Amino acid sequence: MTAWTQHHLLPQIALPPTGYRPAADHIDVWTLHADPDTAGRAQRLGTLLDATERRRANSFPSTDRRDTYVLAHLALRLILASCLGTAPRAVTIGRALCPSCHKPHGRPTLPQSNLHFSLSHTRTTVMLALARTSVGIDLEAVDRVDAALLRRLHPNEQEAIHRLPPAHRPRALLDCWVRKEAYLKGYGAGLGAGHLQIVDIGPGPEFAGDSADTPAGWLVTPLAAPPGYAAAAALRSGTAACRHPTIAHHGCDLCSHPAHAADAGAALWA
Repeated sequence: MTAWTQHHLLPQIALPPTGYRPAADHIDVWTLHADPDTAGRAQRLGTLLDATERRRANSFPSTDRRDTYVLAHLALRLILASCLGTAPRAVTIGRALCPSCHKPHGRPTLPQSNLHFSLSHTRTTVMLALARTSVGIDLEAVDRVDAALLRRLHPNEQEAIHRLPPAHRPRALLDCWVRKEAYLKGYGAGLGAGHLQIVDIGPGPEFAGDSADTPAGWLVTPLAAPPGYAAAAALRSGTAACRHPTIAHHGCDLCSHPAHAADAGAALWA
């Protein structure tokens, strides 16, 4: 097997060999942190982004958000370019048709390949996923939990979370949110048009047991995440008998399982 290599200017990024394609029901996940040194290196490589990405980066009023965005999209281009054996600037990212309205604002696609990918970034942390079928990933800060987030969920999800002991509700809410956003990103519908309240995915097996709901044909799984964050991925399964995808983590060593992250928002349930 060909060894993966670290990018010489961005050592956090482990690059797959040319021609790499993930196995069926497998997700490669990168977790990156926009620390000052990495952010500075990424900014110096910013010319590898396309014009749309550079405009978007320059639109952020916060330096931290701009740095994180640049790192996320630069890492994505470097990883895809390594798989394709091409230059990062030559990677063309398109949009699939939305499965709801059939307009071209669905999930991002790679027209020149059958690789599938997703990215999520919040504050100074980035997560990327690569797979051979449709995939979605979501990363959220634990302290994002609040009552407004709960009200955006499906009524069945709100009820399921309220039935839990108060100490478990913030964790269940965040678990439900990252699972749902990962699925909607992988499916391609996004968070608009009321999809958050239409789709019922539940808080996951940790809290719902065997009654946890998973959309037909999809594998939804929690991901290891840095302390203070929770993450999940959703993968369209290529194997009818598969219940859990395999996950390979690449990148920083900041991760611990999201179940061990500190609870937040407990006062909401008192």
